[in-house]
Amino acid sequence: MKGKISNALRYTASDWYNVLILGIILFLVDHIVDLNAPSLIEGYDILILILVVFLSFIEVGYGFRIVEETVQGSSKPPSFHNPLDLLWHGVKESVILLLYFIVPLILVVMGISEFEYLLNLDLGSIIMRYALLFAIIFFLAFNIMFQAAVLNMAHHQGRITSAFNFPMVFRKIRLVGLKNMVLVSLITIVVLYIIKQVVFDTLHELPYLGPSLGDVISTVLIAPFLMIFTTRLVGLIDVSDDGD
Repeated sequence: MKGKISNALRYTASDWYNVLILGIILFLVDHIVDLNAPSLIEGYDILILILVVFLSFIEVGYGFRIVEETVQGSSKPPSFHNPLDLLWHGVKESVILLLYFIVPLILVVMGISEFEYLLNLDLGSIIMRYALLFAIIFFLAFNIMFQAAVLNMAHHQGRITSAFNFPMVFRKIRLVGLKNMVLVSLITIVVLYIIKQVVFDTLHELPYLGPSLGDVISTVLIAPFLMIFTTRLVGLIDVSDDGD
């Protein structure tokens, strides 16, 4: 895994142009609604919404392209060519994310509620006490399934049906290794939710930068770098060590 982490770092740092493009997309998605530019045409709010949705799908689609090209042996970050292809991949991966995370979450909540009702129990205090632990277990379980689904789709020309071919998805988990998937999921948590937040907070508090410049640096450089790194890592766990 150390070799794969080193590979992912070199891969991300090898092309700052695409890091910057992704960072601009992330910045626009986060801040375009707050720009409050004067509207010269009717339906300005609708156009803004469409633009934000479009850029969001481009961002997600680019992540899938990284995984797809990684499992195919690519050693350089992909470009943003064929934006409609990125858009379509972004839509498909968003659907997969919705079905693999949101639907199970709803089912779990409904199941707990039904369990409490049938046995006349109150599990609220227990759930609140161990909420973080439950959240981590839930994330790990379904993120492993999501990773396997995306990897399987990457091997089948991005066909969304392959993400829901559960025999192949579970076979992918066995081939890649549950340990590797758990490690990548934990690294993703640490990088995207802990390191990212620490870096963001540090840049916002530096007196010679100020919160505005710190926000720009965080969103345009740090966030896309970490995103490309973790996405590359997902693809690498499905590549033999010889590819490192």
